[in-house]
Amino acid sequence: MVLDIAFAPMALSPGTFNAGDTLRVTMSFKYVIGVNTTVKLLAGPYSTNLFGKHMVNACVGQADVPLAASSEPAEGSASVDFLLVPKSSGGIDNGTYGLRVWIEDTNAVAEQDNVIIVTGNASGGDMLSSMLPMLMMLLMMGLIMPMTQQMSEETG
Repeated sequence: MVLDIAFAPMALSPGTFNAGDTLRVTMSFKYVIGVNTTVKLLAGPYSTNLFGKHMVNACVGQADVPLAASSEPAEGSASVDFLLVPKSSGGIDNGTYGLRVWIEDTNAVAEQDNVIIVTGNASGGDMLSSMLPMLMMLLMMGLIMPMTQQMSEETG
């Protein structure tokens, strides 16, 4: 089975979304295939740094797309939903991300940089963990100080 498929180019405007939102991507494509088949369409955000592009795997969504046999280029479209899993659940951090859409086990890939802006992740947990050692010290001093004052009154 040989599948020849090509995505239409993406021309998205950047959008701002909250962590926890579900995004839907609809792709148009042309394909040629000899037999009826089902392919897996995947989509999700990626970040870019000096070492390349990195998918946020916790946020990748997938959908099965049935394709009817066609010997001539046929038009197709499909949608896939993906969840912006919050950072506290092992997902995406606040920031700007690209969008990648692809069909599994093919070379059909479409990407666009800087189109998903994520906000809404709570940062309170990070602040508490950084303050915890200082709070422990204050608690210990609160326990020790009355004991030392009591001992100094007994000896004096």
